[in-house]
Amino acid sequence: MGYLRLTATALAAVVCMVADASEQEGNDEKIFTGSAYTEVNYGHKYYGEERTLWDFPHIVLSGELRLGKGWTVTAEFEYERFYDEGEWGNNFGDNFATNLFYVNKSFSNAFNVKAGIIGVPVGLTNSGGPALTIYDPESEAAILPMTWHETGVALWGEAGKWSYELAALAYFDAPFKRSKMLGAAARIAHSNLIDGLNIGLSGYWGTSSCGMVGFGKPADFIGDNGLAYGGVDFAYENNGWTVDGSAIYCTDNDAKTAGVEAGYDLATLFDATNGKMQLVPFVRYDGVFTDVRMNKLTVGANISPLENLVVKVEYGRRKYCGEQIERTFDVGIGYSIDF
Repeated sequence: MGYLRLTATALAAVVCMVADASEQEGNDEKIFTGSAYTEVNYGHKYYGEERTLWDFPHIVLSGELRLGKGWTVTAEFEYERFYDEGEWGNNFGDNFATNLFYVNKSFSNAFNVKAGIIGVPVGLTNSGGPALTIYDPESEAAILPMTWHETGVALWGEAGKWSYELAALAYFDAPFKRSKMLGAAARIAHSNLIDGLNIGLSGYWGTSSCGMVGFGKPADFIGDNGLAYGGVDFAYENNGWTVDGSAIYCTDNDAKTAGVEAGYDLATLFDATNGKMQLVPFVRYDGVFTDVRMNKLTVGANISPLENLVVKVEYGRRKYCGEQIERTFDVGIGYSIDF
């Protein structure tokens, strides 16, 4: 309840700042931009006693408030409820997350400082890279917290084709004596190495016992203190192609993962669509190499018949070493609004 009250108070403060900033600007410049995204997903698992999976509702609200003189406030809130193993997960505290809530001061394109609840840019998905599957890529989700966020301070910026981020992360709890430093995360990336190709290196060093890194780590991870992640990733988006992949290493349990996917937008072959329609068949491979090895092959398609509307369909074949093959079928529909 304390967390919800804190979030409600912060939301009220943002509303007040929007009104105050609107009065100060006194012009038609748009000082607030945001988006809303909602989706519903259905899945069928060809294993287990209960084979039906629903993901509904899933809502993401995000926005940025510009206060002038390089100051901005960014927020993102997410609610996602699952029906799995024959029951709905109706605990609001488990389903709701404040993914982002930070204040940023921009001194230049090359130097910015942000503080609050910030994203941890380790891996391709957490860094905002492309993802063609309905859910987070399994090669990254197997060992990384997804939509990874922590309380912290970060320096970030862009200079030419290079971008960087360096973050100091902490875990805050009540009473305050249970709070502690988590560690540090970093990412450096190069854009347009060739036209449309971006590459990145990222990492984390710190503890795994608190924060999302504690909540999200797999059950077979045994470390409570020293933990390090290292990752390399790439993404190519050009001429209708989306090809991307990543490899992650974690010192805990000597875990390694790799994933790659490729899709092509067939709608680019037809000028009449004018870029407003998409039909992207794709294939993806995920490999997880820990004590339990897993390989998964996914084929599917992303279909966007109307702007801001997307339908996704995919079939997956997952194989654990020495165990049965698991097959899944998932379909989802999502819609986004910008304002």
